[in-house]
Amino acid sequence: MNIVVQGRNMEVSEVMRDYVAKKLSKLERFFDRLMDATVNFTLERGRVKVESTLTASGVVIRAEAIGPDWRSALDEVMDKLERQVKRYKERLGRRGVLKKETIAELGEEKKEEALPLVDKIARVKEFVLRPMSVEDAILQMELLGHTFFVFKDMDKDKVQVVYKREDGSYGLIDPIY
Repeated sequence: MNIVVQGRNMEVSEVMRDYVAKKLSKLERFFDRLMDATVNFTLERGRVKVESTLTASGVVIRAEAIGPDWRSALDEVMDKLERQVKRYKERLGRRGVLKKETIAELGEEKKEEALPLVDKIARVKEFVLRPMSVEDAILQMELLGHTFFVFKDMDKDKVQVVYKREDGSYGLIDPIY
C-alpha cells in the first residue's frame, strides 16, 4: 500500500507516519486491495484538521475531522473510514456483487488544479469517467460524502449526474443532447 502523509502549517514526524500506517493497516482486513492512502494534517487556529482519501479495490473513500491534537483527529477520521468501508462491503454483500471486475469499475482518478479566480471559478477538477450503473454511482457518491456525482451510465453510454435531495431520496439528471 502506498501511503502519503503531508502536513500544512505543521511538521509531520516519523511518529505520526508510523501511527498513520498502523491505523491504516487495520482497514486492510476489510479490503483485499487497499492501494493508496493520502493523509493531510493541517494546523488551523490551534486545532488540527485531518483529511484522508483512500483508494481501495478501485473505490475512493474520503473522511475528514478536526480535533484538539493530531492523534484525536486522526482517530476520528479512522473511525469514519471504517464505518464507510463496512457500509460499502455490506451493500455489496446484499447485492451479491463482490466481483472484482465490478468493484474495479467504480474507481475514479481525480486531478485537482488550482486556478486564479476567474468569474468565481476557484478550482477545476478533472477525473476519468468510468462506466457504472446508477446504483454504483449512488454508492460512490455516498462513500465520498458528496451531494452529487457525475458518471458515465454503462447502459445508456452517456454522462449522467446523481444527486441527493433534501428529503433523503436521490435524483438523476439525464441530459438530452
